[in-house]
Amino acid sequence: MPLGLVLLGVGCSWFKTEINKKIEDLGPAGPRPANFDGASPAEAAKRVNFVPGSQVEIRQTFLGLGATLDKLLDGDDKTGVRIVTLERFAPMVYANLSWKLSQKVETEESRLAREAYEKKKATSPIGSDKVGPPDTVMEMQTVIGGLENIDLKNAHQLYPPAYWPSSKQDAKSTSAIWLSEDVFNELTKTRQATLSFGLTDENLYGALKTARDFADAVKELGNQATAAQKETELDLAKADEDYGEQTLKINGQDVKVQVFKARNWYGEITVLNNPQNPLILKMTFNPLAAGAASLFKGQALLPSLLGYEVTELNGVQ
Repeated sequence: MPLGLVLLGVGCSWFKTEINKKIEDLGPAGPRPANFDGASPAEAAKRVNFVPGSQVEIRQTFLGLGATLDKLLDGDDKTGVRIVTLERFAPMVYANLSWKLSQKVETEESRLAREAYEKKKATSPIGSDKVGPPDTVMEMQTVIGGLENIDLKNAHQLYPPAYWPSSKQDAKSTSAIWLSEDVFNELTKTRQATLSFGLTDENLYGALKTARDFADAVKELGNQATAAQKETELDLAKADEDYGEQTLKINGQDVKVQVFKARNWYGEITVLNNPQNPLILKMTFNPLAAGAASLFKGQALLPSLLGYEVTELNGVQ
């Protein structure tokens, strides 16, 4: 075989080998998880890109499904964690989501047995109770729901997760757990924006309006708000003078991201500093009204119910 053909064959073989190596180095085709290695908090915040299938994990108390949640358990136990999955997400336009929340609750049989024991004990002779109360029996229950047409463009009202319905419904012209583009720009450029936390909007209460403790507490909150609005703009949110930082678990990695805080009469929010994904990482319910503690009668009902914190993001690209 002529020398030229031999050299050409060797060259082709070498070329194919090098191309294959490059393809292997590139990894699998398609979207890749976001890379936060070496990123500053400001850069890391802006690299959080949501796509359909991305998940947000939220820790909070859920009225009727148990007591105030303790710290998250190690491992894969998601009991008491609201897992939000994005079904559609167009930055600064709209979003659709589904969610589920699993929690251990007392069975109906256990509750009835306990009530019967307490009733009998109330009229029993002294010293007659030799057995003690029945054991509490718990079972796992999962609630699911969804929100559609979340307004990420113009909305000036939030939709607290505690109010989300256990069915798929419209987001009622709210931005849910994000800031809309309008509010984000106003807070970052002027440090002021009108932002309703949605806490006293009866249209958002859903099934909670049937819970007596909640109804009593929110009614008193409304009374406090009515009195306070004579002297202050309840929904006028004011941002801090500077940005802060927060560690957030993203795709299984602890990432330090840049955030900013803003507060109005109802409480405070911590927001991811990302124009395309201004996710509210934390909401703290803390009315500025004098004597607001009377709302909770020592139980901190509304703070534990309405406050929440994002603990983890997954599927971020």
